[in-house]
Amino acid sequence: MISSIQHISTLELPELEPYKTLRRPAEHLEQGIFVAEGEKVILRLLDSALVIQSILLSQDWFDEHQTLIERNANTIEVFIGGKKLLETIVGHVLHQSIMGVAKVPKPITSEEILDTLAADHRLFVLVDGITNAENMGVITRNCVCFGVDAVLVLPNSCDPYLRRSVRNSMGNIFQIPIVYIHSTIEEIKRLKQSGVRFYAAHPHAKSIDIRSASFSKNSCIVFGAEGPGISSEVLELCDDFVSIPMKAGVDSLNVASASAVLLWELQKNTN
Repeated sequence: MISSIQHISTLELPELEPYKTLRRPAEHLEQGIFVAEGEKVILRLLDSALVIQSILLSQDWFDEHQTLIERNANTIEVFIGGKKLLETIVGHVLHQSIMGVAKVPKPITSEEILDTLAADHRLFVLVDGITNAENMGVITRNCVCFGVDAVLVLPNSCDPYLRRSVRNSMGNIFQIPIVYIHSTIEEIKRLKQSGVRFYAAHPHAKSIDIRSASFSKNSCIVFGAEGPGISSEVLELCDDFVSIPMKAGVDSLNVASASAVLLWELQKNTN
């Protein structure tokens, strides 16, 4: 529902501070909030169970989506401004003059994920050293597309709720649990003891061609950073190694692209 509607001619309002500090997303996460931008992302946010604090948009977007905003269960502050004013924030092409501020969901632990998912079919993705927010967003989007149950994030990776990650996920991040792993070795071992098999997307002497790999119904695919790849401590805990065959002379795919290929093949092999 809409708690208030304000027509603004300036961004110098305390309530609009998150929109003015888009280039400082770490500060947003410290406050437990994130900024969503673009029509598709905002519509998916409104359709999610997340807590929405406010929406900043132009009059034409409000006219088009007023009913949807009113139907949302949250108490939302709506700020309506001219497009030229909104374009001064970060650029019209990026946010399309429609943005929102919402609370980051309460963190979920690996134990909670194991307790809530069906015991006979679990699929996770673990990201190790993914610091590029755009790649993180696309990986998250691919995970939702191919039926991953949760994304496990190691401390050396960026937060999937960074603004650019949310944008590149096209709002699909709102549909999947994000699990923050704090004790890397201990928590991975605990997952393995619960029957989850770890597959490293990593070139290795023992790597299996993804087209012929056989996946366990309880699986976790591990993706590492471009360049350094998966960290040695995580590699040592992986059960198998999988690779994507490619033309000679091509070293690798972008990690986000590789995630789509691997998850597609995994989906085919476990159905």
